Amino acid sequence: MVWTPPRRVVFRFGLLFAALLLFPFPLQVIPEADWLVDLVRKPFDGLVIWCATDVLGLDEPSLRPTGSGDTTASYVQHLVFFVLAVAGTAVWSVLDRRRTAYPRLAAGARVVLRYYLAFMLLDYGIGKLAQFPPPFPQRLDQRVGDMSPMGMLWTFMGSSKPYALFTGCAEVLGGALLLWRRTHVAGALVAIAVMSNVVMLNFCYDVPVKLFSTQLLVIALVLVAPHARRLIAAVLGRATPEVPPRPRRSPRLERARLAAKLLFLAMLAIAFSLEVKQSLGFVPPEHELHGIWVVDRFVLDGSERPPLLTDAERWHKVYFWQLGAGIRPMDGPIVRLAAKVDPAQHTVGVQVREMRPRPGGPRPAPPGQDEVWQYALSTVGDPATLVIDGTLRGKKIHAELHREPDALLVTRGFRWINEVPFNR
Repeated sequence: MVWTPPRRVVFRFGLLFAALLLFPFPLQVIPEADWLVDLVRKPFDGLVIWCATDVLGLDEPSLRPTGSGDTTASYVQHLVFFVLAVAGTAVWSVLDRRRTAYPRLAAGARVVLRYYLAFMLLDYGIGKLAQFPPPFPQRLDQRVGDMSPMGMLWTFMGSSKPYALFTGCAEVLGGALLLWRRTHVAGALVAIAVMSNVVMLNFCYDVPVKLFSTQLLVIALVLVAPHARRLIAAVLGRATPEVPPRPRRSPRLERARLAAKLLFLAMLAIAFSLEVKQSLGFVPPEHELHGIWVVDRFVLDGSERPPLLTDAERWHKVYFWQLGAGIRPMDGPIVRLAAKVDPAQHTVGVQVREMRPRPGGPRPAPPGQDEVWQYALSTVGDPATLVIDGTLRGKKIHAELHREPDALLVTRGFRWINEVPFNR
């Protein structure tokens, strides 16, 4: 490869920008080291806040994790890193103008990119065990037109566990191949295929991981770029030269390199074994109340409430799932509950969950006190019936309900033979 002056400048900028984006890798690989990662990031967090408020004139962005990677702080951070990389490139080019090539530095950078991309692909692939849980009852009772694009995507992925696991296995395959020099090009090609799909889903379904997923795709393209001519020649059926062996250094450095790689692999194994254990236990098994319940009779503080469409206190439906519950009134928004079902005692411990404030939306409801409902479940008839007695926000409730049939989306299953398309 000929290191022309423009190529050297691009390399310097790319190296500095990537180093800032990847920092503090590989600390993220160390199990239970989140506190250390947060500690070393603090100076950059302060710089991001200063740039947003004093330079750009924005309101102070929140650095609190929200599950979104496309926050205002994220975009400001990328801008800060871009400016720092440009400034660093200018200084580096002036101070190191006599150097004509960076072969060792480029080789080391590719190794870091390989391991970083491998770590992220393995992390996301193993995370597919719990990332897309089956659609919970409240989601199944929601109109398709009322779903957000991201909600539609999560429902689509969660309704087929085999497909979600297939996508996870593809990410794990790419990550595993990237860990070894002889197979890293194949791993990068798998990563390009996988991440191209992920990036398109994120952009087309408004999933707020657009910046990060694009970053991973670019890293995969960078790893493949030096081998592009050989790959194109192989696809066209032409002879391709063998990849030259890795230059060997002194025995001491080779032992140190091997020890560092084994340590990295050991930390990966520990971190991902903990993640697998956590993912498998993330969603507890379904309890006996799981499903959608229609309220036939409702009594509030001793007064029976008829099913009027304008009554915001009269219950219409109740949803129970492994991680919570929800109440749909005849009128108004759904009340979300933290719920713990105890089948042995026939009780449900509930607490109203505080809603996240939304621009132009309803104000957050104050969190309720911990309350306990007594319930009586009968599965003799069809449908099953349920009676609930207790309090909610200090008011006595008595509700008689029947179970709604399970949604077709989760009961249809797989068929080898379809005489006609079953499209509903």
